[in-house]
Amino acid sequence: MRLGIMILVCHMTFAFGQAHSPAAGAHQEKAGGDVVADQLVGVWRLVSVETTRSNGEVIYPFYGKHPEGLLVYDRSGWMSVQMVSDPQPSVPRSDSRQGFIAAPPAEKMTAVDGYYAYYGTWTVNGAGSAVTHHIHQSLYPGERGEDAVRQLSIDGHRLTLLAKAHEMGEDHQRRLVWERVPPSSH
Repeated sequence: MRLGIMILVCHMTFAFGQAHSPAAGAHQEKAGGDVVADQLVGVWRLVSVETTRSNGEVIYPFYGKHPEGLLVYDRSGWMSVQMVSDPQPSVPRSDSRQGFIAAPPAEKMTAVDGYYAYYGTWTVNGAGSAVTHHIHQSLYPGERGEDAVRQLSIDGHRLTLLAKAHEMGEDHQRRLVWERVPPSSH
């Protein structure tokens, strides 16, 4: 059910994005990244998120050991990512925005703490070794307008993105592994 809702939100994001889409081919900066950009287009399901501290220790501070998520790159140059932590938030239980807004603040905080999302456009560097997410909107307002660079590698149906972050008072590297979702039959 949650995965279906996430797919629906991604499709709605791209419906909006089509009306405001960048120029054709905007997701490719240079010809050398064309092949990698073509390989990125599609829907990717989150397999794992690991955060590595500068001392090499692997920790799971924000998403837990078994988070869920979707990453979508479309051919027109738009992208969207959504992630739900493990364990998944179970409150508030409302099925409407009105009910969510009326929920106690602590329940809303629990829901927001267990969820992450942003959308924007994307480009691949000329070498095809990195993708940059140009964040237009994010759950975290401070990310709006940022360029989030991710080192990338593709191995078959697996995509690995490496991101650097300074959090919890130290430098970290986050490793996100994604698996391609086959095209829908409907």
